Amino acid sequence: MEYRLYCLDGSGHVVSGRDIVVRDDLAALQEAENDCEKDAVEVWQGARLVARVKIGNAPLGPEDRMSL
Repeated sequence: MEYRLYCLDGSGHVVSGRDIVVRDDLAALQEAENDCEKDAVEVWQGARLVARVKIGNAPLGPEDRMSL
């Protein structure tokens, strides 16, 4: 399956993006965890936001509804 990963800065702005092909959502999330050293990574499959992954196991807050 095709996914797109977007690295975000501390303000939530896209810093970079890249396409990946993996077997499922879980594999895409695992790839995202290792993808960048910024604040977070968004994982998209087409127009569907799979999740926002916070880097460094940062605690989740109310603004992180879609985060893991």
